Amino acid sequence: MASLEQYQELVAAIQNLTAEVQSLRAENIDLRQQVVLRRDDHGDRPTMPLSFGKYDGHPGGLKDFLDASKVYFTFRPHAYETSRSKVGFIIANLSGNALSWATPLVSNDDTSLNDYDQFVTAFKDRFDRPEVLYSSL
Repeated sequence: MASLEQYQELVAAIQNLTAEVQSLRAENIDLRQQVVLRRDDHGDRPTMPLSFGKYDGHPGGLKDFLDASKVYFTFRPHAYETSRSKVGFIIANLSGNALSWATPLVSNDDTSLNDYDQFVTAFKDRFDRPEVLYSSL
């Protein structure tokens, strides 16, 4: 039978491992985003640099961000020919609350990562909130 001290040591070890796994998950997501920023689907050509900046979740910038992303897709069709590559581009260009929202999707390899329209619908459901924008007027 384990003593109380052994039990406490085991609990502490499990907590440390849990924290390490969470840290590794966050690092993995960061590395995936860096890869998406540097390579297109073919893996040998750098992606276009962003001129419109990252989207942080502010309601007023969502439409402009999605419109600017569509421009990139239009002018680089070979780089963004799949839903997953388009979603990857969008996620790689998120920050703040928007990135916090997308992180669990990436961690869990959510099915919406493979369906651009489904992803954008969920993205809009979360961040396209005109009532927030106009409530302070």
